[in-house]
Amino acid sequence: MDNERFNKKLVPVYGLIGVLALIIVKVYNTSFKGGKFTCDKYILNTYLYILLSLLLMSLQNIVMEQQHIGLEDIFGRFKGFIGLIIILVLVIGLMFILLQTNPRNVVLKHTIWLAFIFVLGLLAYPSYLKTIKENTVIATLMTTIGILITFTIVAFLKPEWISLSWGPTLVFLLISGMIGELCFYLFNKNEKQQPKNKMFAYFFIALFTIFILYDTKKIQVNAKICKESTVDYINESLNIVLDVLNLFQKIAEVQK
Repeated sequence: MDNERFNKKLVPVYGLIGVLALIIVKVYNTSFKGGKFTCDKYILNTYLYILLSLLLMSLQNIVMEQQHIGLEDIFGRFKGFIGLIIILVLVIGLMFILLQTNPRNVVLKHTIWLAFIFVLGLLAYPSYLKTIKENTVIATLMTTIGILITFTIVAFLKPEWISLSWGPTLVFLLISGMIGELCFYLFNKNEKQQPKNKMFAYFFIALFTIFILYDTKKIQVNAKICKESTVDYINESLNIVLDVLNLFQKIAEVQK
């Protein structure tokens, strides 16, 4: 009985590993020419890296949960707000290094990218555990995937609806929302404030949905001006990956 239960737990792990192997082979065959990134099939290659990133984070979270790794095992005494700040500093630091690394240095670029994805996985883990505990993981994942697919399709069918001039406004709204949520967290410890906390979550869900439209438009534009000397599918994929991660976290907050 225990062996049967153990085997059932391994099914999603083996499934994800199999899908990852197929995507890695596809990336190698379409994204590279002469050992370097190529502009051929730009949009396809970008989305392969997006999918690869999301699947790696998913596999990481599933394995960690199955190994019964708790938040205290990751953050130790820094669980909670301080732990979140530490992870965010790591994310920002690794992202800066990743963005500055020359894509033609393939091994170094991918090594830093894997480290960055691992830290993003740690950032997603508290939300994943929350959905497991509340039995909302499927609903959260399906909602996140549904938003991603729906608005990606909209962006490709109606690119004229989207303008890159939205960028500064979206960044302003993001920073304002983060400051507002931080102030709310610091000055409102009362659990009765939960409905207002959910208002922030809904705000960010709407905002990152618009970011998906905007970042998809950027991918389309960059595909048209791609140069072999500067093409970088890792950097190009990051914005959508971060959009999806933030959507997942905020949707997890409002599911219960």
